[in-house]
Parts: sequence; C-alpha cells; structure tokens
Amino acid sequence: MNTITIFFGGDICGSIGVNAALHILPQLLREEAPDFIVINGENAAHGSGIEPEQAEQLFAAGVDVITGGNHSLERFDFREYFEKEPRLLRPANYPRAPGSGIITVRKACGTLTVLNLQGRENMRPIDCPFQAADRLLADIPDGITLIDFHAESVQEKEALAYYLDGRVSCVFGSHTHTQTADERILSGGTGYLTDAGMIGALHSIIGSSIEASLIRSLTLVPQPFTLPETGDTIFCGIIARVSPETKRTYSLKRIRKIV
Repeated sequence: MNTITIFFGGDICGSIGVNAALHILPQLLREEAPDFIVINGENAAHGSGIEPEQAEQLFAAGVDVITGGNHSLERFDFREYFEKEPRLLRPANYPRAPGSGIITVRKACGTLTVLNLQGRENMRPIDCPFQAADRLLADIPDGITLIDFHAESVQEKEALAYYLDGRVSCVFGSHTHTQTADERILSGGTGYLTDAGMIGALHSIIGSSIEASLIRSLTLVPQPFTLPETGDTIFCGIIARVSPETKRTYSLKRIRKIV
C-alpha cells in the first residue's frame, strides 16, 4: 500500500532539546524515511517560546513545521517572528495573536496540512478548539491533515479526536511532556496519541530542573523555570503512515530514544 510517513515530535525543552533533535533527526531520516516532520517547539527558548535561530536550525535539519502552545507567545521579543515565518505555528484558537495556527505544506509525495490547537481544561481559557477546528477545516485543501492538540486534559484530547474522527488523519497531543502508550486508530481512520512526550533532558522533571521543581512542590513558592542544559537526553514522538488516497492512518509507531 502506498503511504505517506509523518513524524510528530513532542515538546522541545531548552537548548539541550534542540541539540538532541539536531543529533537524532539524521538517524530518524535514515531509519524511518519520514516524508514530513512536525515538532512542537514551544519550550525551546529556556522554557518559553523558540528563538528564531533555533527554529532555523531545525528547519535546516529537515523539520517542515514547528508547532506551539501556551508558552509560545510569552516571549514578547520573539512574537514578530510568527509573522515572518509561516512554518512556525501558534495555537489557532488564540482570538488575536500574531502569526497563524495552520499551514499547508506541499511536496512531490503529497500535501500535509498542520493545524495547531490549544485546550481549555485546566489551562488558561481561550477560544473553543472544537469550533476553531470546524471553522478552519472547512477551508483547507484536499490532503492529509495532522492536528497538534496542546492540552492538559486527557478527556479533552480524546474528545477532540473522536469529534474529528474521519475528518482528519491524525490528532496527536502535546504539552504534558510525558509520552503516553495509548496510540490507536479510531474507526474513521484517525490516528491518535494522547501525548507525544518531549525532547529534552532525561534527568529532569518534565524537562525542567529537578531541584527547582522539588522546591516548588515542597514549599509552593514560585521558582524560576530553569532547564538542564547538559546530560543525557530523551527524544520522543510518533510515526504515522497515512494513505494519500483515503487520508486514513494505517499504522502508528511510538519513538523513544535516549542519548
């Protein structure tokens, strides 16, 4: 069966995560031969947003689209980059924000539309992701569609996947930085995973400093969001193989590498 192979990588955390991605992507390209690479990069710049130089490094390494989340727009000094670089997304359901939450990438092998949405349960509420999906999906060209749903709630992630089953090829979650083992293909052909995981420091607490995280948990006193920048790294994501004719996902394979 003719399929298009897509890799979706979990949240990149800090420069150590960027370096891990740059190190492992050549191996991933050799082993899995993805036609499209999409990675969430909202924590690349010391935990908040992504620096233009980091994004350009990832694009040069073969990444087609970088998605975002609730931290993407916290760095005011990087906001104008969203207007300049269409391959860098932020959640589409922000009511007013620079840049875009959707892009269509065309290659000789086929067409991929990536839609970036953010959840509202246990997060700062923004516009409804379900209504945003309905509105945006009505206007996209024919082709394979992948959604990065950046959300905290498993219930909300599963609900969006079932709501869009058969209308999109893949719904993959990000944000919790912990890879889940619940990949499945829904009855309408939509591939699903609650969370792709993260790309960052292995010896960390969801990518951040163990020491700072413990102080925060023990005292409830806010701490600076510091990230380890040396040591072993983890690279997480998922491979989807999708039919360009039916737009259905036919196989899913979780990726978890430690370097």
